[in-house]
Amino acid sequence: MIDETQRKINKTQREYCIFRMLAGGANVYDVYDIVRKLYTADHEDFTEEELKKEVDVCHGLHLQEGDKSPRRVKAEVEGWLESNKSNIDVTGLLLFSLRDCYSDLGIKEPSEKAMVRMAFKRLVEKGELEPVPNRAGTYRSVNSILEKLDFMNADTTPFPIRFPLGVHEYVQLYKKSLVVIAGEPNAGKTAFMLNTAWKNIDMTPNYFSSEMGAAELQIRLKKFPHNLQEWRRIKFYAKAADFPKVIDPNGLNIIDYLEVAKDFYEIGGMLTDIFNALDKGVAVVAIQKPPGRDVGVGGARTLDKARLYMSIVPGELKIVKGKLWRNEQINPNGMFVKFRLGGGANFVREGDWRQ
Repeated sequence: MIDETQRKINKTQREYCIFRMLAGGANVYDVYDIVRKLYTADHEDFTEEELKKEVDVCHGLHLQEGDKSPRRVKAEVEGWLESNKSNIDVTGLLLFSLRDCYSDLGIKEPSEKAMVRMAFKRLVEKGELEPVPNRAGTYRSVNSILEKLDFMNADTTPFPIRFPLGVHEYVQLYKKSLVVIAGEPNAGKTAFMLNTAWKNIDMTPNYFSSEMGAAELQIRLKKFPHNLQEWRRIKFYAKAADFPKVIDPNGLNIIDYLEVAKDFYEIGGMLTDIFNALDKGVAVVAIQKPPGRDVGVGGARTLDKARLYMSIVPGELKIVKGKLWRNEQINPNGMFVKFRLGGGANFVREGDWRQ
């Protein structure tokens, strides 16, 4: 059964096709045949009278106004939007630009460009699009789709991840969780990430490295007291960007590290993008941290989606944010532990965790 929303989408796409065929010189009777097939392909009921009326209205506008028809442009714009639903921005919304629309539809005349802009404006007024701040001529979809939370049938099994220094003894993680570790240069971020991968090797984690090549990785792995062959159970990749496109949504993903060369304020959105790409999996992401601060570059926004947020400096690891306590009597937020990094690879705890 086709709902009303899908019926409107189908109608928009048919009008787009009709105007394009007429602009290309198609015979109106050929257009009838094509539209008949579109109705059939959409599994939508129709009568011959309805079909001909739909085509004849478009044909009349085409004859009357030619390629200057506002309705023709509107139909083409809406058809173009429907066929370009893959340009996802950092917020997880669909992103569209006037420039791409002009190019794809072959629109060059100023009068037609004005009609395209008007079509976008009408969609903004209807609440279907909104302008992207600080990006002239760029729009994104308004996310009005609500996902109902089925809490009655939710899987409450914790995600069985283990961390160096016993962090998992104080903070519990569930499926679809983001973990952030913010660290100063040479504080032990990579050692922490490699140890995390090893402790969860049974999950066959994905390890994305933005700094190490194959030779440096081998040198680092040889510092550990494990046979080099055993590390092959972890999938190592060289990757510095676009992590939402490559992570396993249902597995364990370790990103060492998330690079931001400029515009550090964007890192919060990048972390959100990684979180949105998860389904039942977990992503552990390392970011750089300025000395003297608990949070990484990007500031407080990097805390938003993290269920566990850690800060590491030479010799000390701190739980900045632990959303779900493993023991209801022990608040992990603000707890820290001293450590020694043996051989640049092995974490040795010095004393107990404390506030």
